[in-house]
Amino acid sequence: MPVQRVLLIGFGDFERQALTSYLRYSGTRVPAYEQVDDIGSADFVIADADHPGAIDEVMAADRGADTVYIGSLAPEGALAWAMRPIDPLQVFRELDAAVALRFFKSAPPPLHTASSPLPLIDEQQPQRRATDVSTGPLALLIDDSEIALRFLQRQLTAFGLRTETASSSQAALAQMGQQRFDAVFIDVDLGPDSAMDGFALCQHLKRQQRPHGTGLPPRVVIVSAHGSATDRVRGTFAGCDAYLTKPIKEETMLGQLRTLGLVAPAEVERPRRHRGTATAAPAASTDGPSLDDSSAPKAPTESR
Repeated sequence: MPVQRVLLIGFGDFERQALTSYLRYSGTRVPAYEQVDDIGSADFVIADADHPGAIDEVMAADRGADTVYIGSLAPEGALAWAMRPIDPLQVFRELDAAVALRFFKSAPPPLHTASSPLPLIDEQQPQRRATDVSTGPLALLIDDSEIALRFLQRQLTAFGLRTETASSSQAALAQMGQQRFDAVFIDVDLGPDSAMDGFALCQHLKRQQRPHGTGLPPRVVIVSAHGSATDRVRGTFAGCDAYLTKPIKEETMLGQLRTLGLVAPAEVERPRRHRGTATAAPAASTDGPSLDDSSAPKAPTESR
């Protein structure tokens, strides 16, 4: 993944220094960012919405959909919006999600400001609710970033899962008290408005019995930008069933969904006759996901 170039517009010395330091330290992570001084060469912009002229500069360059605004209010069409005091982790979580969408999929439509949130499902498609009749598993997605929720939702619905979303641990627990979920996908960093982070919420869900269905806890998948061995051990101690590192590649997601039983194994080809022989297709494996069925052992051919 190429290094993403970021331009800072506005900000006082202290805030600019903090954002600049975070950009500098991000050079060893994925995605990595570097600061540039020209809006024409920038992939993304972080702009001070309270700084005179910052919004005008972004709009004049027609880069509103690439801009994370920080301030009291963001204009319509912003990529994302954060309020002061600046939380660099929150700002760069939004950028990470936007990079994932841009790198693995086409760029998403711009987000609205917080006063008029954009639906996570495209308006042209009928939005599915937990009460809809469907054979697909129902998953709850928990993240304080709307962009990250959109990206994860797009991946899961492509594999046949139904989805509901929550932006905090409190909202997630309220929804789980009313609805049975087959799986829960939790971001580790849920922001200052969440009573628990992802690890604590995972541990809470695994220790309690849900009021619906079998009483067993749902399968819990930790989704995080932090993929160190220490983070994965924390996820294991919290009881997660899987740990995925952002940005999530589709083949990695598919493999985990198969392992958790949320997606059926790959279809087995029917036997085909060729030059007087019939070749039997290999049986579907029950030991785990297989992303490349061509590596499975072939049954012996039967001579006519």
